Amino acid sequence: MKKALLIFALSIVPVWLQGQTIFYEPFNGTGLLTGSNGWQTHSGTIGQIQYETSPSDVGSSLAYPGLPAPIGNRIRLDSTQSEDVNKQISPDVVDSLYVSFLLKVLSTTSLLANDQLGAYFIHFLPQSGTAVGTTGFVGRLHIKAGSAAGTFNLGVLNNAGGTPTVTDIYGASPQDYPIGQTYFVVMKYVRTTNTATLWVNPPVGLSSEPPPTHTNNTGTSPAPSQIRALAIRNASTFGRGTGNLELDEIRVSRAWADVALPVELVSFTGRYTNGRVELQWQTASETNNEGFFVERRSGNSAWQTLGFVRGKGTTTEAQSYRFTDETAVGTVAYRLKQVDFDGQFAYSPVIEVLAGDLTSYKLAQNYPNPFNPTTTISYQLPVASDVKLEVFDILGKKVATLVNGRQAAGAYTYTWNANAVASGVYFYRLQAGATNGASNATFVETKKMMLVK
Repeated sequence: MKKALLIFALSIVPVWLQGQTIFYEPFNGTGLLTGSNGWQTHSGTIGQIQYETSPSDVGSSLAYPGLPAPIGNRIRLDSTQSEDVNKQISPDVVDSLYVSFLLKVLSTTSLLANDQLGAYFIHFLPQSGTAVGTTGFVGRLHIKAGSAAGTFNLGVLNNAGGTPTVTDIYGASPQDYPIGQTYFVVMKYVRTTNTATLWVNPPVGLSSEPPPTHTNNTGTSPAPSQIRALAIRNASTFGRGTGNLELDEIRVSRAWADVALPVELVSFTGRYTNGRVELQWQTASETNNEGFFVERRSGNSAWQTLGFVRGKGTTTEAQSYRFTDETAVGTVAYRLKQVDFDGQFAYSPVIEVLAGDLTSYKLAQNYPNPFNPTTTISYQLPVASDVKLEVFDILGKKVATLVNGRQAAGAYTYTWNANAVASGVYFYRLQAGATNGASNATFVETKKMMLVK
């Protein structure tokens, strides 16, 4: 199983967890990319690259067979515009680094001719002092027009030193890829050997690297001491156009397994009923997964291992798991420690469950608080109730509806991902009543929380 888990808690926005994966970018936003979710402009005209929300492969996202279902939207690079943006990598990387993404080229407008070097649209930025460097780019992913009409070529260049040739960047026999299709692209940069490697549509689900599409180490500039950021480059014509294309589902990772088939934990929920806590979780895909340690703690105590649930090894089919805790008392926190057969592991987000007396309605303080970008909200219902759980900003504007429906008596925990909203104070309100809908609730309580990005 990969060192990254994608958590989707009961229709709340998914969270990409870090293990070997450094960040996951589903482009879950609208408007300008710069200033959103850590992306910053470092060259060109600010505000040129924007989120694209029109219908696409799946909803407003790009999709590729065998990869997890996409979320959010996508972005578009326009041949008439020019802006370079970057998102920092933390911690800095000093060895190998992968980036994978989905690519759809819409037209060959502004792409350089087949016999030219083309232009790069994805690359890594080095560390410069304590900041992101804006020169000395490495791991450059190039694009140019193909030999046939309506096609394009992809290539890589480790760095800009020397005088690289078309063959250096694209190989002796570049593959012509038809426009209008979605491609799964992976690039690897190895700092210690100053080498860039490209895969286009590699097999999904492999735990190790397949043969590459092309490898290049002809650039003669020295490798940086550290890699600090991933950059997206939207260049207009003027001899270096990146064309009209769309990008989605970017993943930056240290391991091939994380970019080729990320493990999806599509739900992780906890409920107190009949004197015990019932934990349930589902995965959409698994690779090399030995299983899950179930861990619990109360307050600030140390994490305690309750048991182990064996995984399914490697599979692209959905799997369901269950674990029962009969000793929980009060408010308790749970997490899953997913372990590979090779000993590597990753943790799920923490959920909280109110275990105990269910004779009254109760809304717990969110955890953690302050938070960034996810927090859990727990509450209990003494009887079956119509429930509405909503989040409001400091001006009273509703920003999310987490629950709106009838629920059985019990304790519930939900995860809110605040990735799409700004830092600040927010309020969450629980309305619940046994009859006549949540709008006629007999219980209403509001609590404050703080998002700090």
